[in-house]
Amino acid sequence: MEHADMIKAHADALRTLMAKRLGLKRGSLARRASKAGRMLPQGVRHDITIVAEAEQMARNPKLAIRLDANATKSAYDRAATHLKAIDVADRRKGIALSMLGSMAFNFLAAITLLIVFLRWRGLI
Repeated sequence: MEHADMIKAHADALRTLMAKRLGLKRGSLARRASKAGRMLPQGVRHDITIVAEAEQMARNPKLAIRLDANATKSAYDRAATHLKAIDVADRRKGIALSMLGSMAFNFLAAITLLIVFLRWRGLI
């Protein structure tokens, strides 16, 4: 019974971390891991899925006997370590800089095309 409580606590902690660090607030743990997509490395997604499957198995007393508490704990530790290392402010800055960079490139491309067109028509 204590393993089931520990697994439930680990799953809740991962849910909280994913909500705070990645903004994934709805759905089960497995659903959140799949929604994270490229935001998380494949190994971390796999570790979160292991914890989610262990949580499902812990609900059934006969399946709970088959759980490996050490494997679940190590998967939780790896996933929690990675999620705690994510800097939310840095992610937001990166997204903003990426958008500004693409806007600047599009602006320069449009100006270049305008100059080429005006040159071709003999207006410059």
